[in-house]
Amino acid sequence: MDMIGHELLASGSGQRLERWCGRVILRPETAALWPWPQGVKIPEWDGIYHGHSAAGGHWEWRNPLPDGSAVRYGNLSYLVKPTASKHLGLFPEQSANWDWISGMISNAPSAQPSKILNLFGYTGGSTLAAATAGAAVTHVDASKAMVSWCSENAHLSDLEKAPIRYIVEDSLSFLQREIRRGKRYDAVIMDPPSYGRGKRGELWKLSEHLPSLLEAILTVLSESPLFILLNTYSDELDSEAGSLLETMTQSLSGSVETLPLGLTGTLDGKFLPLGWAHRWAP
Repeated sequence: MDMIGHELLASGSGQRLERWCGRVILRPETAALWPWPQGVKIPEWDGIYHGHSAAGGHWEWRNPLPDGSAVRYGNLSYLVKPTASKHLGLFPEQSANWDWISGMISNAPSAQPSKILNLFGYTGGSTLAAATAGAAVTHVDASKAMVSWCSENAHLSDLEKAPIRYIVEDSLSFLQREIRRGKRYDAVIMDPPSYGRGKRGELWKLSEHLPSLLEAILTVLSESPLFILLNTYSDELDSEAGSLLETMTQSLSGSVETLPLGLTGTLDGKFLPLGWAHRWAP
């Protein structure tokens, strides 16, 4: 399935050049470790992000993205707009996960809607993929702005009446509360940052918190779970997360597969690695 409104053009020298809704945008990319492509005609940028820090950079525009710009993927629509952290509210490489999520839910044996928990849900790429496949989704993110953005995307995708529950809360705190309440979910999606801070300024470091996060995930699963999906973006964790997930799911029948996520430039033909998906399924 093609994504309409986004295209990776080329990457290299710590940068990525993309076309978003008709605008050519240049922004930093730490994964682009190779030299900038030679002999490839590169279009001029309309927008550029200066700086590499999530809080210390800024955008410069020659031709800004119009208000209401959206990327389409099948029946789903996602609003895109520049943020202070160099992102635009959508990670197109996640479309591989969206297809997998939709397929797992569509093929679920139960006649009842699957209950899906999406932690660190951001603007709702996976939430919408699950909802359009017929699931009841609980979408959790610590940022009120991101949860609102997800709701906007649902409305734009004609999913405003879908059974999506929006929760503004720290994901691990929410998990612990659901466990105390005896709540159970058929599948859990988690896209945690490598580093971050909670609402009270507490430090989040995935390498330290992942075991307790996975332990809580296993506790909140239903008796016949559909899947667990974990995304990682840290060199120190990418090789370990799949093994840890496999070890911690040994009590369940099934297996874990680890797949690279990324995009291929249409001008330079270079694959840009953008993290790993660790998937458990029965």
